[in-house]
Amino acid sequence: MPDKPPLVPFARFVDQPPELPVRGRDDHDGPEYVVEATVVDSGRDRVNLKGVTQTGEEVSIIIRVVAPGIVRVLLEDDASDPARVRLARELPAPDGSITLRRTNDSVTIKGEHIQVQVTLKPFHIVFFGPDGRRLLDQNYSEKTAPGTLSVLPFGFSRVDGERVAFHETFAAEPDEHFFGFGEKFTEFDKRGQRLEMWNYDPAGVHYEQTYKNVPFFISTRGYGLFVDSVMPVQFDMGLSNHSVSGIIVPDSALDYYVIAGPTLKDIIPQYAGLVGSYPVLPPKWALGLWVSSGFDHDNADKALASARQLQEHDVPCSVFHIDTYWQRHGCWADMQWDRAAFPDPEGLIRELKAMGYRVSLWMNCYMGPESEYYPVAKENGYFLMSPDGEVWSGDLWGNTGYHPPVCIIDFTHPEAVAWWRELVRPLLRMGVDVLKTDFAEAVPLDVVAHNGMSGLQLHNLYTLLYNDIVSDLIAEETGRVGLVWGRSSYAGGQRHGAQWGGDSICTFPAMASTLRGGLSLGMCGHALWSHDIAGFHGEPTRELYIRWAQFGLLSPLARAHGTTTRLPWDYGDEAYRIFQQYASLRYRLLPYIYSHAVVAHETSLPLLRAMVLEFPDDPNTYAMDLQYMFGADLLVAPIYNVEGCRPVYFPAGRWIDYGTHEIITGPQTRWIEAPLDTLPLYVRANALIPTLEAARPIEEAPFTPLIIDAYLLDHGTLRLHDMDGVTSVSAAIQGSTLALEYVGPHKDVRLRLVPLLGQTTIEQVTLNGLVVPEPEHSENGLLEIRLCSP
Repeated sequence: MPDKPPLVPFARFVDQPPELPVRGRDDHDGPEYVVEATVVDSGRDRVNLKGVTQTGEEVSIIIRVVAPGIVRVLLEDDASDPARVRLARELPAPDGSITLRRTNDSVTIKGEHIQVQVTLKPFHIVFFGPDGRRLLDQNYSEKTAPGTLSVLPFGFSRVDGERVAFHETFAAEPDEHFFGFGEKFTEFDKRGQRLEMWNYDPAGVHYEQTYKNVPFFISTRGYGLFVDSVMPVQFDMGLSNHSVSGIIVPDSALDYYVIAGPTLKDIIPQYAGLVGSYPVLPPKWALGLWVSSGFDHDNADKALASARQLQEHDVPCSVFHIDTYWQRHGCWADMQWDRAAFPDPEGLIRELKAMGYRVSLWMNCYMGPESEYYPVAKENGYFLMSPDGEVWSGDLWGNTGYHPPVCIIDFTHPEAVAWWRELVRPLLRMGVDVLKTDFAEAVPLDVVAHNGMSGLQLHNLYTLLYNDIVSDLIAEETGRVGLVWGRSSYAGGQRHGAQWGGDSICTFPAMASTLRGGLSLGMCGHALWSHDIAGFHGEPTRELYIRWAQFGLLSPLARAHGTTTRLPWDYGDEAYRIFQQYASLRYRLLPYIYSHAVVAHETSLPLLRAMVLEFPDDPNTYAMDLQYMFGADLLVAPIYNVEGCRPVYFPAGRWIDYGTHEIITGPQTRWIEAPLDTLPLYVRANALIPTLEAARPIEEAPFTPLIIDAYLLDHGTLRLHDMDGVTSVSAAIQGSTLALEYVGPHKDVRLRLVPLLGQTTIEQVTLNGLVVPEPEHSENGLLEIRLCSP
């Protein structure tokens, strides 16, 4: 029974949103919903309607084509609310053709890639793709056998005479599946689930409650839907009634956008453009390994010792992170160094940089009462306030007494923002490169902000304000993109760059849930995602450490961090060797990873891709959430158990085992047994994978020399993005000839033909139509062709 409480209540230290209307069988008054409408006025791309509910109440409805593939639907009662927060940006008028056709009983607006048909009486909205195929339509018809309405249709509900929420209900087709909603840790296919858009610190990764909520989803029918609200929107995706999907919006309007594909990959960029937020293009060093000194009592000597050990053990690492204890306990987070533990922070940063590291520091947006800056902030009203006019204070560290109660910086207060920026700025001028923007999920319901917003209104918005401020300051001080490493987020938060999956415990189920969260977040266009290798809370076993490291080092961003050591040699020689093996693999793959980061920056398509995103026509992929595509061509199937075995699904086509070069033909599922040092990793046949010869320090310059590993059976192409532009490579086996085409700015590029079973013996090579007289061979005998010389 979905509405019964759990056996063990969820321990919450973040306020829950107010209860939304739930109607029982005897509640015969029912919701107010639109039954008919008349046209008030119309234009080329829109129609304004006066809707009438079943009891005669009037509402305003605006339906508009706002982009070639996007329709906006806005339902308000008597007047628009100027205080309502909107995250969708005003898009320029579509250039393509838009037509509006009216009859006595309907209005149809047709955009370039989407059309919407509105029947005026009885009121009904249907959305179609450009080919006329139905994408989505309202559902008013679901009733119980006695005739009681069992859905919440297009309208609103009141409690004690006060409107508490708008709502909408759509038909959920029998074969329809839904993905997205943010970093939800439940099963990837969200059909049969109820999703609440309310940021939590769930102190784990096993729940529907999560740090990053996004009121956006994608359907296998080829559409996406975004609800423009920062309030606790609730989606019921066939849980209460399997025939429908429902939305409840406790805001002053119902404002949603339907986005037509036709493919899932077409939907994500349109959504990103709608909220005006494509992922930043990170500096190359951010794609290397991040290693933390850990969430533990720390000091300069300990941090430097760890940094030196990484180099002594020849573990490639680009970013060294220092967590909470660089500040004084009880003062978190006033951005002031604990001078007892870190007597010379400037010298520490200089030394870390001299060793080749970029430096990351932890922060959050709260402040403890023991800080000398606390009285200044309190006196000037820089904290969120209680309704009685006193500063709000509470335990936001888990009700454990671990840290004194804290106050929350009011980022709606311009003077508070300016003051707080000046606390942060000196860190960047010392040489800190990136800040880990922790927390920001806990704005309580009963606070009042400087700009008049309630805690209910500010709760989800707060993380965007916080990360915007830090990101903008980093960009201002460094001249680079404002990369942050954030825990919480909301719609549009992909603009802040790096985000990690929160505070998982050290278990295999937590590892699996972490992957589910990352896949769901990726469907919302958040491309630069990561997680704590081996989990955050506790001490992982040797097996878990190794398996999670294999997964983490082939994630969009890679970081080792936790409450106990995450240095690989602390888990034994075998763990150290395997960690080093996969860290080196990551660094060799940096040209491939960076090229996909450029694509993400331009399109919001994630680096960690759900199988359904690459194979949307294969129903076997719809619920698949324990394997993924890393970019377009690498299939990764992490091992999530001590037995070292799992099923792996291979979609249609041919796949090549990265380690053995065995060719596997899909579609099929195989039971894979993987030794501890082996991650099930497969390459799409005919993929051209750009690599480096060996792991080495990352430079902010085009990768060189480049080696393109060609897993060629017949014909493959590569479009490689780098700092100097786009390089295009085509490779085809034509009889006994390997025909190569190369165009691009890179000056030192070789193509290496990976030997595969059944591959034709190559007797001649051509490059851009000319015969290559003497093809080279690598040290291990592989055919190697120089495409361009330095």
